[in-house]
Order: sequence, then C-alpha cells, then structure tokens
Amino acid sequence: MKVRFRKSWLGYLWLLIPAAATALVCIYVQSRRIIELPDSGHPYGVFVLLGVVLWQVFVEALNAPLQQLTANRYTMIRSTAPHEAFIFAGVLEVLLNASVRLAAVAVVMAIFQVPVGPSLLFVPLGLLGLVGLGLSFGLIIAPLGMLYDDVGRMLAVVTRFGFFLTPVVYAAPRDSLLQLNPVTPLLQTTRGWFFGDEPSAGFLPVALVAMGGLVIAGLLYRVARPHVFGRLG
Repeated sequence: MKVRFRKSWLGYLWLLIPAAATALVCIYVQSRRIIELPDSGHPYGVFVLLGVVLWQVFVEALNAPLQQLTANRYTMIRSTAPHEAFIFAGVLEVLLNASVRLAAVAVVMAIFQVPVGPSLLFVPLGLLGLVGLGLSFGLIIAPLGMLYDDVGRMLAVVTRFGFFLTPVVYAAPRDSLLQLNPVTPLLQTTRGWFFGDEPSAGFLPVALVAMGGLVIAGLLYRVARPHVFGRLG
C-alpha cells in the first residue's frame, strides 16, 4: 500500500474518496427527488455509504486473482512460489481496504447517532461471504484473463453494469427479481446487520454456495494453470 500511494498527495484517502464521492452523488440525487428511491428505513447517507463499501469488497475480491496473477506472472514463471500465495496476498489487501473503509463508516454512524446491536458481530461473516463469492468468480475468470486482455476490460464493464442491478444505493423488495442476483442477499444482509435488521432468507444458501464454489474454482485453476503458463512462457 505504501508503494501504491507514495506518489499521491492524498495518500490513503484514496481508499475512501471513491465510496464517499458515490455516496454524496446518490444523497444529492435523493434529496432533490431527481430519482425516487424506496425508503430504506435508515439514514440514507449511512445506508448508501455502507452499500458502496460492501460492493467494493465484492468487486475487489472479484478482480484480485486476475490482478495479482497478471502483476506477478513473470515472478511465478521463474519461481517455485505457490500461486495461491499471491492470490492470498490480494485477499488480505481486500480485507485491509475494507477494514479502513468500515472504520470511516463507523465514524459516520456515530455522527448520525445510528444505534447498533449484537447483530454487528455477524458482519465479518457477511464480509467473508462477499469475498468468497467474488473470489470464486475471479478464480474462474483469471486463467482466461491472463491470456486475453479483453476479459479484464469486459469485467470492468460488467461490474459497472452490475452496480445498478444490485441494491447498493437503494433498498430492494424481498420479492424483487433483484434477489436472483447472488450478491443481493449477501450485501443486503451484511448491511442490515449494521442496523440490527433481520437477515435475508437467501443469505445462508448463497454463502454456502460461495464457499463451495471457491473450492471448485481453486481446483479448476490448478487444472488450467500449467496450460496458461505454458503459453505465457
């Protein structure tokens, strides 16, 4: 992180600026009634900031395998270091980024005097679910993404589009088609735990599928790895 931000005037603030800017835009749109959004029942500023931060957790976990493998591919070709170590380093960075952002959210919640309860203890489970789901998809995509740059570019387009199909800045009804999006129950439930809300019915099944998918994705990567690095070498 020091290397990444050492040439930046704002430094570590760049961990917070994108989420804060997105939240401010949404708050402005909501306050001016430019777009009518369903009432979440919570302070909208905190609600949308939490949504954006949790979405960033998923997206960074999704991008981590391809980014780490691409950045370190020459090292991996010439070294016997396990590839999983580089991917794990990316996951640790995702969790570190999330902890910094959530610390800032805690300050905002204190300013808005949002009460918290015992459900806050379950938030780490939600974070692991989001990371596991993103990492599962990311590991499946990574081998192809190392061979073709189009995959990384398309991934950026899909995540931007997915932002609007996931209840990040708005509340989605329980019977909405948005519930078919696997990120929806994980994000909604994790955000709800900050406010003491009941978990979504789809949280546990999706979380279990994400963990199982992570194992399968890891095995598929191991199968594809020699072929990919054989072409890269």
